[in-house]
Amino acid sequence: MPDSAMLTAEMISIPAMIIRGGTSKGVFLLESDLPADRSLWGPYLIDMFGARDVRQIDGLGGAMPTTSKCCIVGSSSHPDADVDYTFAQIGIGEERVFWDFNCGNLTPSVGTFAILAGLVPSQPGLVTVRVYQTNTKMLLTIEVPTGPDGDPLVGGDYEIAGVTGSGAAVMTDFSRATGASLGGDLFPTGHRTDVLDVPGVGQVTCSIVDLANMCVFFRSEEAGLTGLEMPEQGPAVVDTFIAIRHAAQDLLGVDQAKTTPWPISVTSAKPYELYGGGKVEAADYDFAVRFAGIQPMRDTLHEAHPGTASCCTAIAAVTEGTVVNELYAARRHDDDQVVLGHPSGTLAVGARVHYEGDRVVADRAVLGRTVRPIMRGEAFVRRAEVERLSQSIDAADRTRSAVPAPGQP
Repeated sequence: MPDSAMLTAEMISIPAMIIRGGTSKGVFLLESDLPADRSLWGPYLIDMFGARDVRQIDGLGGAMPTTSKCCIVGSSSHPDADVDYTFAQIGIGEERVFWDFNCGNLTPSVGTFAILAGLVPSQPGLVTVRVYQTNTKMLLTIEVPTGPDGDPLVGGDYEIAGVTGSGAAVMTDFSRATGASLGGDLFPTGHRTDVLDVPGVGQVTCSIVDLANMCVFFRSEEAGLTGLEMPEQGPAVVDTFIAIRHAAQDLLGVDQAKTTPWPISVTSAKPYELYGGGKVEAADYDFAVRFAGIQPMRDTLHEAHPGTASCCTAIAAVTEGTVVNELYAARRHDDDQVVLGHPSGTLAVGARVHYEGDRVVADRAVLGRTVRPIMRGEAFVRRAEVERLSQSIDAADRTRSAVPAPGQP
């Protein structure tokens, strides 16, 4: 543990930044400021965020899945990366940390943080940050616009649904993140559609796609949903999403303790009232998406749409033969933009694929987000709590740290 981390006999001080990226907000830490023993990372974050309380009032967490997140960044030894980035989703009302996926909304912020922390040299105009994403073992590229002094730009005219105002567009390309969850091809079952036998629901046709974070897409009507549900309806529909996720996991042979594949319902474009006010017309987007049913979200629908899931959704949309493509192909398109309708508004993702026989290869999966640093200072964790958690959480529990150091198995 670095000397700078010592504060008092009771507390440990850790340099930290809070940054909003897209529709999420997270605490950003330097890997070098955390213990070399990664099995302590989970206990550190549980106390830092106040995870045991649903209000997270005794920590930095925001008591929502979109605001109970941590990004750990350090210099990379990977030949094609500038920084390593590990994502942690912190439990809300439970002493748990989830390490088996990435946050696409916060990923662009990793580029901004890397520049501000001096991990990547800056320059005026644009800085390209190459990232090794340790949770998914994938490479990503982030383009951060900078001002004349080389500092990351915050102001701009780029708008995203779910965030008030506008900002500078930070672009992330996830196209190299094929096989992020299982390490294989884009379609892990070998088929662009599969039929699931879902207890309590029946047979559901789906497409399972593994890019950025593996997702299982299904037509909402087949599952007894409208596809236009809002977050407040989460408790009434979340069991359906969970049942479909479990059925997909059974098909894949994946442990149900994992969060992927993420279940996403899709339906054709229709007018609907936005979460928080306003209205979207059918002409404004290509198809509607709704996401729920993974443990960190408890019983809620996502109030927008996750960034990684958005890229996975867009790739599914432009690939012939998927349940998503059926909806996308029914619309007229003059470019490679896929426009999704989610509870808070619309989201455009650049997507393009090519075919090598029956194999589908992602060429482009580009997501634009705005980024705003909010705070830089020190976070405190209590030595007694770290010790208690280290003793109470089994050493083999994935909460401790399920992400090995790069180069380790």
